[in-house]
Amino acid sequence: MKISIVTPTYNSEKYIQKTLDSIHDQAYKNIEHIVFDGLSTDKTIEIVKSYPQIKWISERDNGQSDALNKGFRIATGEILAWQNADDIYYPETFQLVVDYFNAHPEVDIVYSDYSVIDASGKWICNVYPPNWNLWLFSHARFVPFQPTVFWRRKVYEAVGELDEQLHYCMDVDFFAKASKKFTFAKIPKILGAFRVHEGSKTQQKKNAASVEKENKLVLSRSFNYKFIDYVFFFLFLKRRIVTTFIKMHILRK
Repeated sequence: MKISIVTPTYNSEKYIQKTLDSIHDQAYKNIEHIVFDGLSTDKTIEIVKSYPQIKWISERDNGQSDALNKGFRIATGEILAWQNADDIYYPETFQLVVDYFNAHPEVDIVYSDYSVIDASGKWICNVYPPNWNLWLFSHARFVPFQPTVFWRRKVYEAVGELDEQLHYCMDVDFFAKASKKFTFAKIPKILGAFRVHEGSKTQQKKNAASVEKENKLVLSRSFNYKFIDYVFFFLFLKRRIVTTFIKMHILRK
């Protein structure tokens, strides 16, 4: 069972080698790795070229969703995923994913627990999302952590490409569309790490309002929000903000 990983990049030299190593040092070797670069001006492509097994293209794109779509169009694996150029997979992740899919033919999309690391790779905390619950997902209580999500090819073929009008929540939109037809399941293992750093577009304070607006747009149109749904969305959003603040405050001590 081949796994195809798509990685969008742009000026990612600071973190990309750790990402690439986390993919190519896996024990499970039946993989295809496609890197779509948006004409980086740093050493990103030099680093990518040092991995001869990677299929890479460097050309102008219209954003992350466009780059990912270009990658998925040429992917040939039975299992698909994307990994951003600053996050990492943990060892044995691919083997665990393949084993789970083989053991659970009724499951179409998997996600897992994950770690949060800082810019230097230092562990911050572990995060344990709930088992799949459509109501909680549809009201922004949680979202499967994209760098630990894998799906069968039939999901991509049915759902279609990522919405290139979205710049922050294209993953939420893809999962929302997939949830109408396919089965999600959580693998109760920590399979990857999300890197917190000031260069991440979803973590920058200046983008916070845009992320919230796009998230609300995606969920409200996918699940036909009524007034009460907006209320729950707001409450879960505020809960997440407060919880994150408390955790980070404690960790700084």
